[in-house]
Amino acid sequence: MNEIIEKGYKNAGYFFIPLFAIVIFGFFKTYFGLFPHFNEHTTTIVHFHAFVLLLWIILLIIQPLLIRYKKLSAHRFFGRFTYVLVPLIIFSFIAMMNKQIGEEQAQKMTMWPIIKSLYMPFTDTLLFSTFYILAIKYKRKVALHARYMIVTGLVFIDASLIRSLGIWFHVDFFYAALVSIAFVDLILIILIYNDKLKGRNFKPFLISLTLFLVIQTGIVILNYH
Repeated sequence: MNEIIEKGYKNAGYFFIPLFAIVIFGFFKTYFGLFPHFNEHTTTIVHFHAFVLLLWIILLIIQPLLIRYKKLSAHRFFGRFTYVLVPLIIFSFIAMMNKQIGEEQAQKMTMWPIIKSLYMPFTDTLLFSTFYILAIKYKRKVALHARYMIVTGLVFIDASLIRSLGIWFHVDFFYAALVSIAFVDLILIILIYNDKLKGRNFKPFLISLTLFLVIQTGIVILNYH
């Protein structure tokens, strides 16, 4: 197992450090920067959602490093911990969507705008769950397992990057979404090309790119103007 990871993914954890920064940057004005004086919209479930997602990104950073430095027992321990963490993440997504529905109904929003606003969090939940299930399905095939675990992290780029562009640079949501879509797809294309160039199994990344493109098509259609 060490040899497989060492050949291509021994440094995969470092890839997620910029993702961690993007998340902090994207949610700084609306969450992290408010600490410790959060507003009335920052409920317990918001804190819980932020906590479990940050835990996941931290795991994506440290798990490949534990393999690299031959800390296999610690890697397996945290791997088993995800059996608890992932259901909590999914629960937090569902709870956040429920919170969003309540707030939008309080603003007298009609059903279609509410459905439209839920598209991204719902599909993020779906993609994350799918990639995690595939990662666990192939947990004994390390090359496949590692790739699907990497892709779970890409799911969080859209919300963070779109917020970063919108809040900090005042980019319209539609164009911010296009930038985010292009960024995620470019990462996957590079990963596919790199694996193909080195004769490795790029199928997980190709499957992931296909699923992302299906979801992204919906984002473009729903928000085109």
